[in-house]
Amino acid sequence: MVIAIDLGSNTFRVALVKMEQNIFYNEQIYEKIVGAARGLNESGEIGLEAKHRLFEAIAEAKSKFYFAKFKCVAVATEAFRVASNSKEIFSEIREKFGINFHVIDGRAEAKLTFLGVQNAFKRLGINEKFSIVDIGGASSEIGEDGNFKSFKFGIITFFEKFKSLELLEQNTKIYVQEARAFLASLQNNFIVLTSGVPTSIAALKLGLNYENYDAKKINGYELKMSDFDHFIGELLRLDEAVANVAVGKDRKFPLIAGALLLKELLSGQNAKFIVIDDGLREGVGAAYLQGTFQEIITNF
Repeated sequence: MVIAIDLGSNTFRVALVKMEQNIFYNEQIYEKIVGAARGLNESGEIGLEAKHRLFEAIAEAKSKFYFAKFKCVAVATEAFRVASNSKEIFSEIREKFGINFHVIDGRAEAKLTFLGVQNAFKRLGINEKFSIVDIGGASSEIGEDGNFKSFKFGIITFFEKFKSLELLEQNTKIYVQEARAFLASLQNNFIVLTSGVPTSIAALKLGLNYENYDAKKINGYELKMSDFDHFIGELLRLDEAVANVAVGKDRKFPLIAGALLLKELLSGQNAKFIVIDDGLREGVGAAYLQGTFQEIITNF
């Protein structure tokens, strides 16, 4: 087994991953919103509050997982690719917590996310070709096996740039134009939506909130185009306190921004949209246990 960590631009996710008969399972999971990309547009660095939230999350994870027994493999993504103080933060993490983070590029991130989704498909008994769409906090990864691209937009950075619903709606199309053309070129019958936006949409439809969220109920759930407008309308209807319970603290407007991006990105597609909770975290664990992790992050 291995402890796999995905430090995203918004969420810190940890799993103890095990392999049985060449299929990978999460033995234990943990995640927390740390908002690493908040303020990144303006400052160019990971903010002090985000750093504190991250360190608190790592300390909490260290108290829950048996780090002394299992190998830990940790990756960080777009916010840490661009932040000017990433090296300083990771140096401090190594000293305080003994965890060594690999800052991976966008294509390696997409490949590892694909592996996580591919394994979830195996568990579900789905044997179909698929593309992935992973809209994160500061970047978005799209692709299919052997053909991946990373795009410089995400729900936190997009929301913080425009802030108002009117400006978000006005700028969505231009933000996803290149990504939408790339996705259209893949032409798969299944498009897997992974990351916080689609899982939150599916959870709301299933009557789940942030605290009782259940990945097993989410995996394999099919979304329709109409679900994006419904989700946006529901969140706009909720006041901040109720929204914090429904979708997580301070996630209401970034999720609305993400739903707008995802809706525009998928418009015109004839594929089925399948939600999978598994992603980069699970892909990191699978790649390590298969012995391909180092090759992917170095050469992909």
